Amino acid sequence: MSPVGEILLSSTTRFTAQCADPDAAPALGSFVVVDSPPGSAVAVVAEVRAASADPNRRPFAYGLDPDELYRQQPQLRDLLTTEFDALLIGHDQGGGWRQLLPPQPPRLHHLVYAAPPDVVRAVAEGGDWLRTLAAAEAADDVLAAAVRASLAALDPGSVRETLIATGRTLARLLGDDYDRLQALLRRIQR
Repeated sequence: MSPVGEILLSSTTRFTAQCADPDAAPALGSFVVVDSPPGSAVAVVAEVRAASADPNRRPFAYGLDPDELYRQQPQLRDLLTTEFDALLIGHDQGGGWRQLLPPQPPRLHHLVYAAPPDVVRAVAEGGDWLRTLAAAEAADDVLAAAVRASLAALDPGSVRETLIATGRTLARLLGDDYDRLQALLRRIQR
C-alpha cells in the first residue's frame, strides 16, 4: 500500500501531513492511519489544501489549461504542495482499536496511509468517534463525509442498522439543535 502523506506537524488531537502525490490527496472525511510508536493511530481528514511549497511565494494565474501549463512550466510540479489536516479519533497499542485519543502524538515524518476497511469498521463501531468529531472544530461537512466513509466500509447488509444507530447518536450529541441535526442527516444521505 502506498502512503498518502508524511506527517509535518502533530499533536495528540490532530496532525498535518504533506501528500506523497499532490494529485492524489485523501478525500475530505476519509479515514487514514499512521504507525508511530507506541502504536498506530487513526484519524479523519478534516481539510485538504494546495499551496506554494515556498510560504514566501504565492502562486499566480497563467491563463492556461493544466496540461499546457505543466508542459510549458514543468518546474511548477516541484513548487506546489498539497497538505491535509486530520483529526485523531482512535489508536491501537497492540490490544485492538480504541475510540480514544492516542497518549502521544504521531511522530514527525512518519507515513500516513488510507485506512483499510477493517480498521474503519473497528474504529467506527459504537459511534464514540462521532463525539470527538462533533466536539472538534470540524465542520458538519467533515462529520457527514466521515459517516459516509464509515458506511462505505460496512457490509451492505449492516448499513441501514448502522445508519439508524448513527442518527440516534448524533441526536443525543446535538441535544436541542434540531436544525443542525436535520442538516447533518441530509448531508450524510448525499
